[in-house]
Order: sequence, then structure tokens, then C-alpha cells
Amino acid sequence: MQRNDLGGAMISFVRDLDPALMGLIGAACYLLALLAFVQGCARLLRLSEDRFNGPSAAGTALCFLVCLVMASFPSWLAAGGESLFGQGTAASASLGHRSGRGADYDALIGAVLTVVGWVGLLAFLRGVFVLRAAADGVPGASAGRAAMHMLGGVCAWHIESLIGAVQASLGIQVLRIT
Repeated sequence: MQRNDLGGAMISFVRDLDPALMGLIGAACYLLALLAFVQGCARLLRLSEDRFNGPSAAGTALCFLVCLVMASFPSWLAAGGESLFGQGTAASASLGHRSGRGADYDALIGAVLTVVGWVGLLAFLRGVFVLRAAADGVPGASAGRAAMHMLGGVCAWHIESLIGAVQASLGIQVLRIT
């Protein structure tokens, strides 16, 4: 059954955009890794020319760390989810209804949680760059802010597992996480 309301549009939007967006994020991560490597090399050259007024050594080292994180981004995000939520982090959420409308609501919940996951990916990426900026002493950037971006990004990417853990802790079951 094809829905023609706002929920159906959201489901179609996410279903059509998800594979392309994941490919785009992967390509962007490789490009960012290359740029971080070039920036790290340029910082090393400036540091060798002027040891006292050149860029910070910590910021230069973090440029190379950013390069490594961006090149292996999906595995870093998966490792963060496994360390927080354990093995088998792939989960799906449903309301548990047996009717036809229940399946529509389950698809809508899946679409909304996919969008939350996208936001988590972007938050994790932002956290990596905030950490590098904090090493350079950029105003407003701190290691704590970077850690919260990265932790929040991992939690948002694994939102189904997070919801399951919160429900298990509180002893409630609003959504069935399978």
C-alpha cells in the first residue's frame, strides 16, 4: 500500500536518499582525509621553518589523526557503537502492531531514526574537527566539546540500540527493538 501523505513522502525520501547519502559521505571522508594529510604536511614544513612561531605540534599531529579517522570512518563509528552497546549493534525499531497501519507506522519510525542516524554521522565528523581545532587553541573549541560531539554522534548513529538500552534500564517497552 502506497501512502500519499507526509509520512509516505518521508519514507520515500529516506529510502531514495539513504544509499546516495552514504556514498557521498564515504567519498567526502576520503577527500577530507586527503586534505587533512596535505594540511599536516604543510604544517610540518612551516614548523621546520619557524619552530617558535609555527603551528602547534599537537595540532599538526591531530591533522594526521584526522586523516586516519576520515580514511577509516565507518569502522571507527562501528567500533564506537560496539564499545557502547556491545556486539550486534544493527537493530530495528517497531511499535509491534499486527495491523496494516502498524506496518506503515513502523516504516515511518524507521525513516525518522535513519534521519537521526544521518545527524549522528555529521556530529561525529564535526567532533573530529573540533578536536583538531581545540589542539590549535581556536576560541570556542575544546576537547570536551569534541568528545560530546563524537559521543552524541555515535549514540545518534546507533539510536535503535540506545533506545533499547534505555528501555531495558527503565523496564519499559514503548518500541520493540529487534
